[in-house]
Amino acid sequence: MDEKFTRSYFDSAYGPYYRLRNPRHKWLSFLAEIKKHISAGSLLDIGCAYGLFLQEASHSFDCMGVDISLHAVAEARSTLSKEIDVFVGAVGSLHLENRYDLITCFDVLEHTRDLGEALDNIQDLLKDGGILALTVPVYDGPLGWMVDMLDRDETHNYRRSREFWLAEVSKRFAVLDYVGIWRYFFFNRFYLNVLSKSTRRITPAVMILAKKGEER
Repeated sequence: MDEKFTRSYFDSAYGPYYRLRNPRHKWLSFLAEIKKHISAGSLLDIGCAYGLFLQEASHSFDCMGVDISLHAVAEARSTLSKEIDVFVGAVGSLHLENRYDLITCFDVLEHTRDLGEALDNIQDLLKDGGILALTVPVYDGPLGWMVDMLDRDETHNYRRSREFWLAEVSKRFAVLDYVGIWRYFFFNRFYLNVLSKSTRRITPAVMILAKKGEER
């Protein structure tokens, strides 16, 4: 697996504030948006990190998680229910027997080396009619310069606009909706996470919801 995503990566990206920067209300807001399109079924969370989203989603979905980081998977396994399988793997090279009703991919695709390969892999892992929910930072709009200035993550290979992401997703899926995400960590204590459709053209991040077409 990629040696970039070790404990040192998480420490440098989040400091001692990982859980403060990933509070429960963040994941519940993501779930609420997803449940407008699907409310039950099998779920694969790609890039599950410490498993905090899986912890919330498991009340509604049959969950499985995967992450490229050995460290993150170990952390997730130490806290999640034994019924939730979490394993090490990288999107773009996931070869699984099962197909899923819902695949989530939060702040992952910007890290990939080959976006097309990653999206093809996700398309293959989704059931026909399955839902994809992803979030990515975006670097366009009036705040794009600020997002770029504040982003010091050297593993971000795709620093692109919301239109780029919508176009790439629409090559393989039917885009159902997208919403903006306002997010910022204040004073090393408070994490702002607000989903907004009305301001989605100017937010520093977006959530895209899409559906895999059914084979004829």
